[in-house]
Amino acid sequence: MRAVYLGHEALTFADYIDLDTGRTLAAEPGGTYDLAPAGGRPVPDIPQGWFSPAGQQDEGAAAEGDAASPEPGSEEEAGEGEVPDDDQQDE
Repeated sequence: MRAVYLGHEALTFADYIDLDTGRTLAAEPGGTYDLAPAGGRPVPDIPQGWFSPAGQQDEGAAAEGDAASPEPGSEEEAGEGEVPDDDQQDE
């Protein structure tokens, strides 16, 4: 699995192998690694809290950007469904 290291210091993860080098995973801050569990040990696919699946950060940002602006022609864009302020309910 390809993953991005989120740590702020270099660390070695003995339970994982860096598939690019074929050696124990020695992660550097900001590095992206193709990794796998070492020796069939029962561990998560990626070290939890230390790594994020590669590409997941970009997809999340795109999804947030899509939700921030209404689609053209939608009810939100047209202003339908808005509740008027108390000041405007004098009728």
